[in-house]
Amino acid sequence: MTYRPGVKQTIRVRLEHPEARRWGFQLTARPTNDTTRMAGSFTPSDSIAVVCDPSGSAPCGGAREFATHTLSSSRSGTTGGVEWEMEWTPPANEVGEVTLYVAANAADGTAANTNDRIYTTTVRLAAEGACNLAQRPTLRSLANGASFATTLAPNTLASVFGLDFEVAGRTRQAGVGDFVNGAFPQQLACVAVEIAGRRAPVTYVQTDQINFQVPTLTQTGPVPVVIILNPGRPNELRSDQGTVTIAQYSPAWFTFGGRSIAATTADGRIVADPAVVAGGVAARRGDVVTLYGTGFGVSEPVYQAGEIPPGVARLRDPITITVGGTVLAASDILYAGLAPGLISGLYQFNIRIPMGVSPGVVPVVATMGGVSTQTAGGGIPVQ
Repeated sequence: MTYRPGVKQTIRVRLEHPEARRWGFQLTARPTNDTTRMAGSFTPSDSIAVVCDPSGSAPCGGAREFATHTLSSSRSGTTGGVEWEMEWTPPANEVGEVTLYVAANAADGTAANTNDRIYTTTVRLAAEGACNLAQRPTLRSLANGASFATTLAPNTLASVFGLDFEVAGRTRQAGVGDFVNGAFPQQLACVAVEIAGRRAPVTYVQTDQINFQVPTLTQTGPVPVVIILNPGRPNELRSDQGTVTIAQYSPAWFTFGGRSIAATTADGRIVADPAVVAGGVAARRGDVVTLYGTGFGVSEPVYQAGEIPPGVARLRDPITITVGGTVLAASDILYAGLAPGLISGLYQFNIRIPMGVSPGVVPVVATMGGVSTQTAGGGIPVQ
């Protein structure tokens, strides 16, 4: 069950019931990663009407649409079953997996709802034949996705920069429709990243940037990096080999535009100056806040790159956190580990703000194995 981007395909809907005498259906196509959007378009015919959401008939101009039966194709009096055939044009660009949602009515022909039988089903279509990228990629640099430091650690969320990774203007973000065995894919939109000979989970692609997660490597030091387009196909294209340094730790805080460490209050409000993030608030001394980062090493239990931890997975190695120059007691680090339910390269820290810090923008520094988080990116506002 596949589709080819931009290539028209025929969809058939078959509905059967031994007692039904009139028939109807409705079908829509949505990207599995974002079911609020339409995937492609349907072509009206004598037997197929196309209805736009929220109103109107085809052409729908990109709005969500539904293919449905016409009055004549409801086939009043027909017994046994019926079949509809319609033309679907998939999106011109690969959008990952597409889900078809179908509802059908096997009615008794009395024009009343009594004894009508409603059935629903879904069908998932994988993209096929979409890998036709023609420009050889150019790799320029790699960096930690939070601090942009050039030394990376295993499982770190990172970015690679260059040219011709994707068609200009086209972007792809990984979603549930791209997952493989419940983990992030090792190729996305026909793009792969290979580090030390291992494929990296890819989370986002555009023409000059790829966001990925460093594989769960055991070696440290300089390792080779290659960008691969159309991987495993006859038209595969590889960049020149680059090099990146792998260390045990590459700790870094995510920030709001480099101006404030990404943090939230216990009730989910963003901790930031409102001039940095609209609606941001200052933390209070004694509050517990949550900070997010990457590059903090191995967790217990261990999760491989691309996996999604369902629950608590604390850091394996010791960490020191200072807030406004005050070293936090172990009891004030309520949690330090992977963010549950998210990719295994995202770390979460629930910490208590010391009562003794001075109000203002307070620096927060985490240190592991003698390596500290970046000093740029400000701190968090405390009142």
